[in-house]
Amino acid sequence: MCPRLALPDTDLCAVCLGGEQPTCADGCGRGVVAPGMLSLACVEPTVTVDVGDCPGLHGKGCGRALQTAGLCGRCKIEAERAKADADAEWERARDAAIAAAQAAEPEPAPF
Repeated sequence: MCPRLALPDTDLCAVCLGGEQPTCADGCGRGVVAPGMLSLACVEPTVTVDVGDCPGLHGKGCGRALQTAGLCGRCKIEAERAKADADAEWERARDAAIAAAQAAEPEPAPF
């Protein structure tokens, strides 16, 4: 069982067909499935934001160091609070809609 990916329209990889492992057409040296292809590292767009900069919330830039989920600690806590507030508001609206629907239903007839 060969660990390499098969060439398009075949059941074998380039090495199993008697050739060499093709490398990235961009010149990075990484292996690819077929000649002329780019490696995943060369295909992915480059990051335009510094790795350590928090983008902030609600259009306000932050610039602090990232800690988790692409945010700094303060922005992460603020995002979690905003989500909890939105969830609570949704639950209040849902409960009010259920209560209004139940109040509008006629009383069942006694047996």
